[in-house]
Amino acid sequence: MENSRQEILALLRGQNIGKIPVSLYKIDPYDEKSFWAGHSSFQRLLEKTRNDCHNFFFFRPGTGFFFSAPGSIEVKEEKHQDTKISEVITLTVETERGTLTRSARTTKLSAEQWVLKPWITSSHDIEKFLSLPYTAYTPDMSKFFEKESLYGNKSMPVISLPDPAGVAGTLFAPGDLPRFLLEHEKLVLELFELFTQRLQNVYKAISLQVHNAIIRIRGAEYLTPPALPVEYFHNYREIFLNYVIKPDTKLINILRSGNLNYICYHWHEMKEDLLPYVLKMGIDILEPAINTVEFPLTVSKVRKIAGPGIIIMGGPALEEIEFRSPHEIAQVCSDSIVQNGKSAKFILIPSGVPSSIPLASQTEENFFTMIDSARKFSF
Repeated sequence: MENSRQEILALLRGQNIGKIPVSLYKIDPYDEKSFWAGHSSFQRLLEKTRNDCHNFFFFRPGTGFFFSAPGSIEVKEEKHQDTKISEVITLTVETERGTLTRSARTTKLSAEQWVLKPWITSSHDIEKFLSLPYTAYTPDMSKFFEKESLYGNKSMPVISLPDPAGVAGTLFAPGDLPRFLLEHEKLVLELFELFTQRLQNVYKAISLQVHNAIIRIRGAEYLTPPALPVEYFHNYREIFLNYVIKPDTKLINILRSGNLNYICYHWHEMKEDLLPYVLKMGIDILEPAINTVEFPLTVSKVRKIAGPGIIIMGGPALEEIEFRSPHEIAQVCSDSIVQNGKSAKFILIPSGVPSSIPLASQTEENFFTMIDSARKFSF
């Protein structure tokens, strides 16, 4: 859609644009080098997205290893072709306390990586991270400005940044961050404090360089039930406040003191009793609020707590788009829009996008159904 950025900005400024925006969100239909553009099965969906969706492009600035200036810490990379269509990439970093390594498998059939060995598997690995040197720097945003200029109003820019939980969550194997919190809380807290300190420099530098962009903060779901098991963490609210809300408030305040940008809070598994703490930080967008056939009232509950002033992005779960009927998807999309109520501040998006090829015909049809469902509504 040629005026995507213009209309999303109008929505953020409180204007009624007379329609329900719909987007695949994380797929950039104008990126000819993307995973999706490289396979013929996605071509019809990309064309539909260009013509009928409000589009976004994601930019992840280079933040160096452990947020230290690129080149200040040597990261060795080794690649091993383990099958005809996949390879294993191993990264190695030498520290004062010993060697850190991470191994992951990539395949030509998917945009995902499968981590075989995470950075942190023991408390000693945390100590290695804490021993790394730090050289502050200003992230290079030149490629962002090039793309922003190239796209113009065709796409709304989104700068994707982690919070401390978002960084830590990727260092451990799935489920291990809560375990280490139980067994080595002092070390984990020290790790979070260092992440917070170094991220503040990154956030400040970016907030002073960009203008009229969405800055998307991710990571809260790593310390939200069910990822944070309530049977072990009866104090999950306290953990969430100390490890998510406390550092994120600092980071959001930095963004607010910079140029005019809009803050998007990415949070899977939103928990109703924790949501007021997130809203209190002063965000502009909350996503993704996901309705499913099994849990059909998420958007309604989130809107009731959030009030009319914040943009909610949400809609059907990717898993349901892949396996439900078009009729069921149309109903979930319609219900999501209706549950938003009288507020015009809603963008219909899926919980995720396909990450493997080829794109199944049923999935394609259901994405078309989602897009067409939004076009039937107007304000």
